[in-house]
Amino acid sequence: MAETFVQTVQGFELFGLRNEQIELAVLPDLGAKLVSLRNRRSGREWLWTPPHGAHFRAVPYGAPFTDSSLVGADECLPTIAPCTWRGVELPDHGEVWSVAWDLDRLAFAHGRIVTRTRLQRTPFWVERAIELADNVVSVEYALRNLEATPHEFMWAFHPLLAPVQGDRLLLPPDCRWVRCDEAINCPLGRRGDLLRWPLPQEDIVLDRLDLGRTGAAVKLFTEPLTTGFAAVHNDLTGDELRFEFDTRPIDTVGIWINQGGWNGYRHLAVEPGIGAPDPLDVAVQEWKRFAVALPGETFRWRFHIVLNS
Repeated sequence: MAETFVQTVQGFELFGLRNEQIELAVLPDLGAKLVSLRNRRSGREWLWTPPHGAHFRAVPYGAPFTDSSLVGADECLPTIAPCTWRGVELPDHGEVWSVAWDLDRLAFAHGRIVTRTRLQRTPFWVERAIELADNVVSVEYALRNLEATPHEFMWAFHPLLAPVQGDRLLLPPDCRWVRCDEAINCPLGRRGDLLRWPLPQEDIVLDRLDLGRTGAAVKLFTEPLTTGFAAVHNDLTGDELRFEFDTRPIDTVGIWINQGGWNGYRHLAVEPGIGAPDPLDVAVQEWKRFAVALPGETFRWRFHIVLNS
């Protein structure tokens, strides 16, 4: 069983797990945000922190994501971008990143971080469980539809990663195309345009996180996957963060490469997800990539984070 630890950080309770290979930490009061994921063997902290440091703060429900702490990994549900669906206005990055989740303290005493919350505008209850074994973080979800009618949803795990020299983004060998969602100061087209992976243009090398210019950013989605993995591998050190998942529920990886095009920051997000693109209304009506929770159904999925060095 992993060792547990509790700290108070900037007025918030932080709950962590560690073993010989991995240490991680979660802030339940801030959307159950994963704020640290460290390879203890190599010393690499994988999650990004703004240059001015981590300033944790609670924000009101419905606030824009730019008002958040912009640290670590958030949960996005039932949408990623703000939109209106079934007459309901859904906030930026969804409903759960800006609210406190309840922590199961008994589970924590047994080496698992289990958190739960009820969504405010959509009829969902969600639970997430995190545990460690050797160099693997297992993350499991249960989403329950509390109404007597089916409801569409999307989900994405949204980690802001800190890229370093030598990092390379790996996708399955049969992933030869990605689809554009947004390009900022980068000539990669508009939402829905297909791009060849990893070389859409002569001066852009996507797997090397090279957009051919500074002050640019791009959000991409894989086509529906048949092989469930995505990884960031460092060719200089051998450090690797690898996501592994079953493609029946988790059919998509979102990719956010920011080389200063958004807020002047430089970071990377590799997002295992259900559905695409970011707004739920577009996912349902145009791209036809989303999930449906049936009345009373508990929809389950899981993924693993493997840290190699």
